[in-house]
Amino acid sequence: MNYSVHDVIEANYDKFGNDPYIYEYSAGGFVPHSYKQFADDVHSFAAYLQGLGLSSSHIGIYSENSYGYMVADAAIMGYVGVSVCMSKDWEFFDVNNAVGYINLKALIYSEKKSAIVNKIKEKYPDIIYIPMSEVTQTRDCRVTTSEVDTSLCCKIIFSSGTTGMPKAVMLSQNNMFSGWENLYKRAPMNHSDRCYLFLPLNHTYASVCTFLYSMISGMSIYLCSNAANIMKELIMVRPTVFCSVPLILERIYKACSAGALNPNDIMGGCIKYLFCGGAHLDGEVKRYFRNNNINLLNAYALSETSSILSIEYPNDDDMETVGTIFENIEVIVDNQDENGVGEIKVRGDNVFLGYYGNEVLTAKAFDENGYFITGDLGYVVGNKLYVVGRKKRVIVMPNGENVYPDDVGNLFEDIEHITKVKVFEKDNKLFANIYVNQYIDCKGIIAEVNSNLPRFSRIKGYEVIIDAIDVRYK
Repeated sequence: MNYSVHDVIEANYDKFGNDPYIYEYSAGGFVPHSYKQFADDVHSFAAYLQGLGLSSSHIGIYSENSYGYMVADAAIMGYVGVSVCMSKDWEFFDVNNAVGYINLKALIYSEKKSAIVNKIKEKYPDIIYIPMSEVTQTRDCRVTTSEVDTSLCCKIIFSSGTTGMPKAVMLSQNNMFSGWENLYKRAPMNHSDRCYLFLPLNHTYASVCTFLYSMISGMSIYLCSNAANIMKELIMVRPTVFCSVPLILERIYKACSAGALNPNDIMGGCIKYLFCGGAHLDGEVKRYFRNNNINLLNAYALSETSSILSIEYPNDDDMETVGTIFENIEVIVDNQDENGVGEIKVRGDNVFLGYYGNEVLTAKAFDENGYFITGDLGYVVGNKLYVVGRKKRVIVMPNGENVYPDDVGNLFEDIEHITKVKVFEKDNKLFANIYVNQYIDCKGIIAEVNSNLPRFSRIKGYEVIIDAIDVRYK
């Protein structure tokens, strides 16, 4: 079945009406917005954008998660143009790069980002700037048409990038909705389900698997108020669905192990599906949740595959698999070694349209038979997929972001007296061994390198080494 943003919004308007849909935390509790209110706000804001002459335009969203963010995203994707989703953690350097590269015609931004956006305004005065508070203003207008080609790009997601401009992944509605039916086979969700969302909506994990698919399932979404409040709010919300990353699950595992607590109680006691993706989950942690009767489903996904391409069936006792491959997706393992391990390649309706503005990089991303080359190494047994690493050396941070240490190291090239830099992960942070032919103070150098990196790939500590002898640690 083919889905579209317009179709599912209209269907929910009729089916669920004034039932609560999206909850935001305010004044000590969660305040709901109904399905009807969401649909009306989407139509109203889409008509407003059309009235500004923004049809078929690239429109940026630079904000933390919010109800307004979800309204704007749905309005742009479903009725107006291309939703360009930026990380809330981006600084001026990152936003400035994206605005120019993607050729934005408008930028919707959170008031918390006003200082950075004001600097952007000086460089790009012709862009239309819309504060997030204006997204849900009452307007007596509705979209003039719902005829949108669902095969065209409607969203740009920036894949994890260590240096320079992250790759701009172009996705269509057909791409994003293609995974729903196979996800539903493994994890049926419906109007009675509650999902707690702390993952950022600028990634496919949250924007597709949670937000878009909630439109079909009819489940309600509770938006995390602050990462520091996750544990407290899980108990308040008592979600049946929780999409997480290894970092959070490992914290719950350690807290429960140390205090003889039950992880289900910590998460509210109602978990039906605990999804995990974005990075490798230790088998011991996975086993722990399973032994405590929590239905943890490991998944494998990339931005370029519109998120999920494999996920476990409930009660699968295999601690190493990243799930069964979706039935509408072809996966092959190329150049296998004697153990059957090779490079994972994917073909199907879920695979992205290409990288915006980069035909050369897009061509390199596919083989001669149209398979997307993931860069991940793994193997397949039956219809189960196993991932063992990356072809290119990569550090997957606990929040799911990819850091390519060689790319970070290359930023030190041509700096006098530095002969080599080794970047590595320790305690969920990035460190660097800086090899020099004579001692130099690297504090300023690190600061300069970090200024050209996204926040998640910045170096937190370093060691200066002369002839492999430790001389200074910061």
